[in-house]
Amino acid sequence: MAKNFTQIKAAIVDWLGLDTTRLPDSVQGDIVNIAMREILRNNELRYGETSDTFVTVASTYDYTYPTGWSKPYSLWYTHPTTDKVVYLTYLSSKAEFDSKFPDVTETDLPTHYTIWGNKIRLGKTPDQVITINRNYYKILADLVTTSNENNAFTDEAWEVLLFNCFELAELYGVEDERIPQWAKRGRKMLDDLVSEHARARSIGTRGQSQEPG
Repeated sequence: MAKNFTQIKAAIVDWLGLDTTRLPDSVQGDIVNIAMREILRNNELRYGETSDTFVTVASTYDYTYPTGWSKPYSLWYTHPTTDKVVYLTYLSSKAEFDSKFPDVTETDLPTHYTIWGNKIRLGKTPDQVITINRNYYKILADLVTTSNENNAFTDEAWEVLLFNCFELAELYGVEDERIPQWAKRGRKMLDDLVSEHARARSIGTRGQSQEPG
């Protein structure tokens, strides 16, 4: 059964045998949100997979990336004359990008992109308006402390969140000799979740039985 934000916070204090005096409600909320942010920043889970579009402006090469942006997956557009799909090549090195596209006034249909200064920089600089499809990993918005809010993470993997919250409670000053074991279990649960999401990108196969002999 899924747990919402309020229920996960309640589970933290229940497992630790505390109350809201020892671990205030606002701190419980911070702990859950910090754990969720850390997990999504460090792992490519489907909970953070996001798709949208943006429209280019002729002679403009920089585009602010959306709220919650973590890392790119793919950018593509339909070629305006051939109708073929064009995938932009990602250059993680700004130096390499600048070497390849030294003149931002040179315009054409873009073929590459990089990330610089909280912006998506296209190369070459677009010479016309095109719609670019953007697939990326996103940090989910913080859950609200005063609500029974939920998201895909709390619906499908609340237990992973819970067990990765206990070390943060310890950082706050909670002492419990069970926390190291819970934290170890939390890391194992997270590893399993990451493996599950990675396997989900391939087609499942049915187990093949073998007859003896």
